[in-house]
Amino acid sequence: MEVAEEAGAAVLAYALAAIADEGAGAGETAAALAALCDVLALSGPDLILAIPSARLAKRLPTLVAASAAGGGDGDVPLLAARAMAEACEGAPQWAARFAQHGAVEALRDRLLAVDCIELAEECLRALDTISTECPDECLKRGVAAAVLQFFDFFSTNKQKVALQIVSNILNDYDEEDAPTVMEAVPALCNLLQSSDKTILESSISCLALVAAGASENAEHMGKLCETNAVEATMSLMDNEGWKSLSDDTLTGILGLLKNLASISEKAVESLFKLDFCELFKQMITYYSSSNRDNDKVQMLVELIYQLMLPRGASKQHAKLVTAKKNVIVGQSTYMNQLASIFALMVQVAKCAALSSICYYCVAVISNVVEFSTPDFLMELQNTVNLSSFLTFLLARKNRHIIFQALKISRTLLEKCQQFFIETFTKEGVKYSIDSIVSHEKNSSHQSKRKNNMNESCLCFDLESSSTGEACRIENNAIMKLAEDIKKSFFSVKGSKRSPHRFGFALKSFRDFFVRLNVHATTPPTENPDSCKQLSDLSRRLLSDELPVTSTFEFVQSGSIKSLSIYLSNGAYDNTGISDAQDLLWHLSEVQSRLHKFASLALTVPNGSSANPLGILVEKLLDTLHMCYDSFPVMLSDEQSTRESMMIPLRYPETQEPTSLELKFRRSQREKELRTYNDVLSVDLFSTPDAIEPVLFPKICRRTDQEPAPKNSNQENEANGSTKLDDGNRSSKLRFLYNGVILQPSTTFFESILSLMNQGHSDLLIDPSFWDEEHYITYRKRNKSKEISSESSYNIQLSDVQENLQQAWLKDPFFTALLLGKLPGDLDGSDPSYNLLFMLKVLEGMNRFSYQLLMDEQIRKFAEGTLQDMDDLKVAIYPVPQHQFMSSILTNKLELQMQDSLFEDGLIPSWCIYLIETCPFLLSFDTRWKYFCLTAHRSFMTDQVNNSPDQVNNILDQASGHSDQVKSPPQTKKYRVSRSAILEGAVSMMTNHGPSSRIVEVEFKGEVGTGRGPTFEFYTTVSHELQRAGLGMWRGDNCEDGFIHASFRLFPKPWSSSGTRGVDFSNVLQNFKLLGHLVVRAVLDGRILDIPLSKAFYKIMLEQELDMYDIPSFDPELGKTLIEFQALVNKKKFLETSSTTSNHTAVLSYKNVKLEDLCLDFTLPGSPKYELIPGGSQRMVTLDSLEEYVYLVVDATLKSGIAKQIEAFKSGINEVFALKILKMFTEEEMERILCGEQDSWALKNIEDHMEFEHGYDMSSPSIVTFLEILREFGREEQRAFIQFTTGAPQLPLGGLALLDPKLTVVCKKCDGNVDDELPSVNTCRHFIKLPPYSSKEIMREKLKYAITEGLGSFHLS
Repeated sequence: MEVAEEAGAAVLAYALAAIADEGAGAGETAAALAALCDVLALSGPDLILAIPSARLAKRLPTLVAASAAGGGDGDVPLLAARAMAEACEGAPQWAARFAQHGAVEALRDRLLAVDCIELAEECLRALDTISTECPDECLKRGVAAAVLQFFDFFSTNKQKVALQIVSNILNDYDEEDAPTVMEAVPALCNLLQSSDKTILESSISCLALVAAGASENAEHMGKLCETNAVEATMSLMDNEGWKSLSDDTLTGILGLLKNLASISEKAVESLFKLDFCELFKQMITYYSSSNRDNDKVQMLVELIYQLMLPRGASKQHAKLVTAKKNVIVGQSTYMNQLASIFALMVQVAKCAALSSICYYCVAVISNVVEFSTPDFLMELQNTVNLSSFLTFLLARKNRHIIFQALKISRTLLEKCQQFFIETFTKEGVKYSIDSIVSHEKNSSHQSKRKNNMNESCLCFDLESSSTGEACRIENNAIMKLAEDIKKSFFSVKGSKRSPHRFGFALKSFRDFFVRLNVHATTPPTENPDSCKQLSDLSRRLLSDELPVTSTFEFVQSGSIKSLSIYLSNGAYDNTGISDAQDLLWHLSEVQSRLHKFASLALTVPNGSSANPLGILVEKLLDTLHMCYDSFPVMLSDEQSTRESMMIPLRYPETQEPTSLELKFRRSQREKELRTYNDVLSVDLFSTPDAIEPVLFPKICRRTDQEPAPKNSNQENEANGSTKLDDGNRSSKLRFLYNGVILQPSTTFFESILSLMNQGHSDLLIDPSFWDEEHYITYRKRNKSKEISSESSYNIQLSDVQENLQQAWLKDPFFTALLLGKLPGDLDGSDPSYNLLFMLKVLEGMNRFSYQLLMDEQIRKFAEGTLQDMDDLKVAIYPVPQHQFMSSILTNKLELQMQDSLFEDGLIPSWCIYLIETCPFLLSFDTRWKYFCLTAHRSFMTDQVNNSPDQVNNILDQASGHSDQVKSPPQTKKYRVSRSAILEGAVSMMTNHGPSSRIVEVEFKGEVGTGRGPTFEFYTTVSHELQRAGLGMWRGDNCEDGFIHASFRLFPKPWSSSGTRGVDFSNVLQNFKLLGHLVVRAVLDGRILDIPLSKAFYKIMLEQELDMYDIPSFDPELGKTLIEFQALVNKKKFLETSSTTSNHTAVLSYKNVKLEDLCLDFTLPGSPKYELIPGGSQRMVTLDSLEEYVYLVVDATLKSGIAKQIEAFKSGINEVFALKILKMFTEEEMERILCGEQDSWALKNIEDHMEFEHGYDMSSPSIVTFLEILREFGREEQRAFIQFTTGAPQLPLGGLALLDPKLTVVCKKCDGNVDDELPSVNTCRHFIKLPPYSSKEIMREKLKYAITEGLGSFHLS
C-alpha cells in the first residue's frame, strides 16, 4: 500500500512539474495531463485538496483555451478539461479556484467552438460541478446559453447534464442578471417539444426558474412571453396531457404560468386566447374531487388570482391592473370564460375541506366582482346565486373569509344597489351582516384578540411578498366594514317588497305545519275534505313554493324544528310523553304521522319532475353546509396522499402509535379522592370513559361500603374505543381541561385540541403539541336520578319494538323519532343537530318508502276507500341515495384520512359518529376508504388481552400491533383440488379463514399461482354453493345442476322433517363457509360470483326483515301475503267500526271464500314444513288468517332460517365484527363482494388498457380487437373478464382501477398465425393476442378461448 502511494506521489509530482513548464512540447504536456487525470481519478478528496493549487488552477484553464493549430497536440485541451472535471468532482473546493483563473470563460468558449464533441462533453462535465459551486460566475459569463447552443449534438446523458448546469445557474438568480438569463430562454422553449420525459421536465423546471427570478420585471417577463412560453407549456397540458406529467413538471408549469400572469398582460391575453378556463376547470374539478391534491388546487387558484389583481394592489401595479382589465373586459368571450371559472370557484369554495382553499377561491371571486359590470353581476346572480353563497361564507368562523365576503357584498351593493338589496334580504346576507354587527359589539376585546392571535393569517398567501408583515385584518376591521355596509345600504328607506315576500314565505310554511298537526289529530271520517285540502297545500308548498324559497327563508320559517316536532309527536321538543305509560299511544301516533307525511312527500305531482322529498333534502343539506365549523378537521404536519384503496390495511403504517402525555391532578375542591402524581401516556383513541377504570382504583379512598371495582375488561376499555358511549354505564368521575368538562365519549386528544383552538374550523397541530404534558383535572361526579328514568324508558321502548312485526318500526331512524333525539351524546345545542336529526329521519323514510306507502294502501283498503285488491300497488319515487350525500362532509373526511396519523387515531368524533349514525351523508368511495383504514382494529385475531400489571401501559397495547413495523401484508398460500373444491374450501377457511393475512390459492396439479388462480377459486366455490341438492337456497327442487334463481338467492327454510338426502349439519357448514368467503372477499379484494338477494344482504348488514321483503326474492308469495294482510286489516276495521258482524261474513279473497282456497298451516311450496304441530291437518279460515300470515312470514324470514343465518354470521364474526359493515347499503355490499355489474364503459375501454410488445393503440389488430369487445353481449363480457382476470366481474372501480392494468401484447407464433389461440396471464392481466389475418378469425378464436379455456392454469 505504501509502495502504491509513493508511486502515485511520484507520478503526481512529475505531472505537476511537466504541466507547469510552459516551454514543454504539446506531446509532453498531453502525457503529463493524462497522468494527472489517472491520479485524480484514483485519489480521495484529501489528496486532491493537498495538491498545490496556485499554479495548477491557473495553468489548466490556459491549456483548455490553447489552440491546437500549428501542429500542436489537439489532446491538450481535452485532457486539461478532463483534469479540471476530475479535480472538481473529487474535491468541489477546486471549482472556485479554477473559476478565479478564467476556467468558466475557457470552458464556455470551447463549448461554443465545437472543435470536438468529446472535448465539449468534458467541458460540460467540468461545468457541472463549477456551476454548483459558482453559479453567479457561470451566469455572468453566459454559460446557460452556451451549454444549450449545440444541445442536439450531445448524447442524451450529456443533454441532461447541460440542463442540470442551466438549473444550477438559474436557481435564485438576481434580477440584474435577467438580460443574460433571457439569452437561454429560446433554446429552453424549443426543448419543450422533446419526447424524452427527463429533458422535458428539466426544461420546464429551468423556465420556471427564469420566471421566478424575473417575476418583478415586466420587460423581461414580456420577452419570456414573446418566446411563446405560454403556448408551449399549455400545449403540454392539452387533451388531459396534464395527467401524464410528473408532479414536479406540473408544479413547474403552473409556477411558470403564475409568474408570467402576475406581471404581464400579454401572458394574460395568451391564456384567455388558449381558453385556459376550460382546461383549468377540468384540473380543479379533478384535484378537488375527494381532496385528491389540495396543493394543486391551491396552485391553480393562485394562478387564476394573478390574472386579475385586486383594486388595492400597490401603486406600481396600478398600470398593470388597468392593462389586464382592458384585456379581459374588452372581449366578451373572455368574460364568458370568466363566468364559467367563477361558477367553479363558488362550487369549490362551498365544498372545500380547508379554510385556506375556500379563502383562495373567495379572493378570486372578489377579483372577478371588481372587474365586472352591473349587468354581468346580475346575470351571475341568476346562474350561481351569489347572495346565497355570501350567506354561506358569512356563517363561517374564519375572519379572513368573513372579511372577503363583506368586501364582495359591499362591491355588489355599490355596483347595483337596488337589485342586490332585494336578493340580500331574501337570501339572508342582510340578516348575517346584522348578526355580525351585533355579535362583534357583544364580544369582549380580550376574547377577540385571543382568537385572532391563534388563527393563522391568510392575507398574504396569494402574494409573493408576504414575509414578516402583520395581518391586514385588524381586530375591529370586520365590525367596521359590516357597520359601514349596514349604514350605507340597509339603513336607507327602500322598497317594502322584500320584507313582504319574506314574511309571506314564513307565514306559508308556518301555516302548513299548523294544518299538518290539526290533520294528524282529526280522523278522516270527520272531515273528508281535509285530506284533499292538505294534499293541495302540501303540493303548493313542497312542489311549488319550496324550490323558489331561499335556504335562509326555509330556516327562518322554523320549518325544520316544526317538522321534527310534528313527526316525533312532540318528543323532539320534549312536549310529548312524560312516562312509559303513554308509550304505545306515542308509538302509534308517530307511526301515523310518518305515514301521512310520507304520502305527501313521496308523491310526485302529475307533469312534475320535482320530488318534494328531494327538494326538502336539498334545502336541509344546504343548511347543513352552513354549519361548516361544526365539523372541524384535525391535521398534523404530515399528510400522505391516498388514492382509492382496494383492500383494508393489515397494520398501522407507523412503527409506533402516536401517544399523548396526560398529567392528572385532583380538583382543589375535591376532598374524597386521592392525588395522582404520575403521567399517563395514552393513545389517541383514549376517552374519559376508557381511562376511568384505570385511574379510579388508584385515586379512590376505600370504605367498608364501597367494594373494589371489578377488573373485567377494564384494561381493554382503557385502550381507547372508537365507539361512542351509549350512556348505559354510570361514570364516577368528571374530567376537566382548563375548567371545561370533557365529554365522556370524546377522546382526550380531540377535546384538548378543540379547546386549544376554540372557534377555528381547521385544527392544525403544532409539532410541540406531542411533547407537552397536558393537565387534566378530575373530580367525583354528582349522581343524577334523571339518568335512571330515561334509561328505564329506553329499555321499555326497546322491549316494545322487539315485538313489532314491521322492520321499519325497529330501524334506528324510527327509534330516533320515538325518542325525539339522535343516538349517542351529540351536543343538542349545536346548529347541525336538528339538521342531522331530520336528515336521518327523511333518509329512513326514503329507504322504507315502499313499506310506508303500501301500509297506506292497505289502510285505505281496510277503510273502504280502496275497493279492489288488485289496486294494492304503489308507484314509488324515492330520492336517489346519492342525493343525501354531503359534498362538504365527504371532502372533510377525505382530507382527514390523508393525515399520516389517521390510523393512530387522529379521527375527530364527528367522523366516527357520521359513519355509525348517518353514513348516507358520505360517499361510498369515502366510506370504503375509511373502512380500509380502520378495519384492522376490528380483526378478532389481533385483539390483545392485557393483564392487570399492564393497565398503566395503555400506549403499548393501543392497537395490538405495536411490535410490528411498517410492512406489506403477509400472504398465506393454500393448495386445493378441483375435484373436491368445497371440501378444500372448508378446510382452508377453517385453518386460515380467521387470519388477517392475505390468503392465496393454488390448484393441485397446475402450475399457476398467485392472483389468477385465487380469483378462479373464489369464483368456482361460489358457483359450487349454488349447486342443486345442497339444501341451502329457495328453489332447490332438483337433484343435479345449478339453481337458477330468477329473483336471486335467499336461504331455504328448514324444518325438523328436513329434506331428503340432505344433512342439516352440511347446510350449516356451507353457510359458515359462505360467511368465510364473504369476509375473505372483503379483506383480500376477491370477487364472488353469487347472486344473493337484496334481503340476504340486509341480513348481512344486521337489518330487520318483514313481509315487504318477501316480494324481492319470491314475488308471488310476497304479493299473496300482502293481500292476505290487507284482508286481515279490513276484517279488524269492520269489527271495530260496526256493531254487527255481518260485514265480516262477506269478506273474501278476490271473490273467493278463504276456505275454498284449501290452505293449510304448511309453508307454501314446502308441504312438509308444518307451521304448527299438525299444521297439515288444520285449514286456514278468515279467523285464523292473521295467525297464518304471521307464521308464514316468521318461517320464511326468521325461525326457518335462523340457524343458517347464525352459521353464516359466525363465519364473518370469526374475522371481524359484522357490525362494521353496517356503514354500507345492500347495493354497496354487492359491489364490494361481487364487483362492478357494468363490466366496462364501451366508449372509453381503450383508455384503461395498455398495449405493448409489438402493439400500440393504432395497430390494426388492436383496432379490430376493440371493435370485437364492443360487440360482446353481457355473458361474453363476463366470460372475457374471467378469462383475463380469473373472476367474471371487475373489482370496485371497474376497468379503470384494475391493478395491474389490462395489457395486450403481440403473441409470437412459429407457424400459421390463424391456427393459434389467444392466451393470458391472469396474475398480470396480460392478454397475448396473435395478429390474426381477419376480424372474423379473431372473433372466432377469442370466443373459443374465453369459453373453452377456463378451468385450469397451465403455462401459456
